[in-house]
Order: sequence, then structure tokens, then C-alpha cells
Amino acid sequence: MKFKKKIRITNATSFKLEYYEGGSELKTKEFKTYKTLEQFHNRQTDFMYLDCNRYALIDGNWHRFIKLQSPIVFQQEVDFINETFNDVVEAKNLQKFENED
Repeated sequence: MKFKKKIRITNATSFKLEYYEGGSELKTKEFKTYKTLEQFHNRQTDFMYLDCNRYALIDGNWHRFIKLQSPIVFQQEVDFINETFNDVVEAKNLQKFENED
């Protein structure tokens, strides 16, 4: 039996955010710390901003992750997690996102 090494966010050396900002082009921005990624995300007040994917650079590989609201996960959150990791976010979804406001 081969054991997998546990991925720890504390070992990340960089973070990356993919997002849409008013257009159909997916933008990417890298950050040195998770705190700076969150600060950037929280400053985006434009209703056309839509965050898509978050990545952490750990041991030379980019690992996709999401931020959970709580350390306890109920079925509703499991459904959200599955949807987040399985849905493909495209620019056309930005238009849908805009119309919901």
C-alpha cells in the first residue's frame, strides 16, 4: 500500500486567483500570501467581478482549493463543494451572474 503525502496549505509558497472582471477574458493574479489574495478578493466591489478558481503552490505544484465557511461540513456544503469543483465557469456565466442582480 502506498501512502499519499497530505497536502498542507501552510506549506504553500504562492497563491493564484482566476477571475472575470467585466469581460469575457479569464484573468489570473498571483499572490505571495493567502492573506493578500483574500484582501484583493474582498476589495472587488464591482458587480461584474466573479471569482472562479483558487490555487496554492505547494512543492512546485498548483493545487486547486476552496475556502470553507466552517470546519464542520453538512450535506449542503458537500453539495456546494462538489458543484464548485465540477462546474466549468465560463464568460457566459458572468452574463447570467450579472442578470441575477
